[in-house]
Amino acid sequence: MSKRRPTRKRSDLLKVSVEKKPEPMSVGFQVGTTALILVTFGSFLFHPINLTDSDLGRHLKNGELFLQSAFIASTNLYSYTTPDHPFVNHHWGTGVVFYLIERVAGFHGLSLFLLAMSLASLWLFLHLAAKYSSFALAALLAIVVMPVLISRYEVRPEIFSYFLSGVFLHMLWDYKYGKLGLRRLFLLPGLQILWVNLHIYFFIGMALVAVYLLESFAKFAVQDTGETLHTRDQCKGLAAILFLTFCASCINPAGVYGAVYPLFILQGYGFPVIENYSVGAILKAGFAFLPLVYFQIVFGTLCLSWIYAVMKDRSNLSLANFFLAVFSSAMAWWTIRNFVMFAYFALPLTAVNLRKSALGPQSNSSISVLTISGAAAGVAILLVLINPVYFFGVDFGFGLKAENPAAADFFHKEKLQGPIFNNFDVGGYLIYYLYPRQRVFVDNRPEAYPPSFFGDDYFSVLMNDERWRASAQQHRFNVIFMNHRGGSAVAERFIVRRVLDPDWAPVFFDADIIILVRRHDANHSVIAKHELPKEAVLQRMK
Repeated sequence: MSKRRPTRKRSDLLKVSVEKKPEPMSVGFQVGTTALILVTFGSFLFHPINLTDSDLGRHLKNGELFLQSAFIASTNLYSYTTPDHPFVNHHWGTGVVFYLIERVAGFHGLSLFLLAMSLASLWLFLHLAAKYSSFALAALLAIVVMPVLISRYEVRPEIFSYFLSGVFLHMLWDYKYGKLGLRRLFLLPGLQILWVNLHIYFFIGMALVAVYLLESFAKFAVQDTGETLHTRDQCKGLAAILFLTFCASCINPAGVYGAVYPLFILQGYGFPVIENYSVGAILKAGFAFLPLVYFQIVFGTLCLSWIYAVMKDRSNLSLANFFLAVFSSAMAWWTIRNFVMFAYFALPLTAVNLRKSALGPQSNSSISVLTISGAAAGVAILLVLINPVYFFGVDFGFGLKAENPAAADFFHKEKLQGPIFNNFDVGGYLIYYLYPRQRVFVDNRPEAYPPSFFGDDYFSVLMNDERWRASAQQHRFNVIFMNHRGGSAVAERFIVRRVLDPDWAPVFFDADIIILVRRHDANHSVIAKHELPKEAVLQRMK
């Protein structure tokens, strides 16, 4: 008699189904998620290029002068007020790159270049976080830092610093964990030669080598005699790399002074640039700086990760990573322009600290695709809900803002003559469109002017009509050319007074620029053709 085969109850079948292991994150899922993160990030970088309040115009002119005559300015040649004042042209190489791209592919090419460099930078830090922690952690943290990363979307020299910081950190971590030989690190001094001529943040390259050298020295000091050979070789190797990296930093137009210039640049700032404010100053002044809350979230997450690492994973603590976290955090708290650099570093540093958590390396096979996708979506929605205007309250576009050339075209068409009085923000625009035919009163390089200039010759002119009349008589201003949108309240009040001034006639006004000309015979024809009603101009400025 054959035995009857046992049958499972429906409840048992349900139990087996429930206890089934989650589907692991496949390579395809990781690639797709990475692509989605990068596409999302890139979509928030689509903003029109506005030359009327940015540095880009000056960078393009720097590149043009170099390629035409191998000239690198060392004095303030763009301004007629302080033409002999020396300054360090620490980003001349960026101007060359930007100018070549603009000549070949126009401003659309510059927008694409910004997009490519930004995506490459995020991928470097994201890949580093996933490589030394887990993809789940890297993906979630990339979403957390993204609101900070999208706060700097202009075509600026700093995009090279973000990318090169990622390259340096990638190579140093690979060397630290035995995945890269010392010989490969000798590429870093070569990259430093590029960096020092592209952006002033080249000192970060030296700082990155230095913190991992300090960590090797610390290990060497506490290890037993029999274990010190490898660490001693690491110390020697990293010390050589650091020395060569400093030597490479001296290969710039200003030599050794250019290599140490980041220590002194802010000492010559006589203009209060908001992006150089500290977090404390922003909070004290009550500015509505939208990225601040997202910076605080990223900073808090990084701090919590260190608390977790101290409590749960002390064997994985890294002195170099701690120094780097302190260094990048201090930069961000010191000046808000450093928020993005901090966020890039925070991504892999936080991920490594949390590698023993539930989202650590084991999560690639223990957490379902649905779970990680739901968590990522939840984090993204929460961040957007904190301040939707931050994400969607700005203009989206590609290439040069359509109306940007209009003011310069008007200036050329009407054959206007200087001297020009302009405000700080619009200086780069004037340099791009009018130099060398016309020079500026001031432009947005505080380090290129004596600190006394802004107090004695700029702000006093904007605020005091008696000082304005004295300056107008001294320089014989013929044109006022100013950005009236988004500037300081002091500049806006100055414009209103000049519009009402019987000695000046407003002849051009668009979304960004206002042009006024002095009432005298040389400007009679342009005033007759283009003078705007004062009441209409003031109404449009509101």
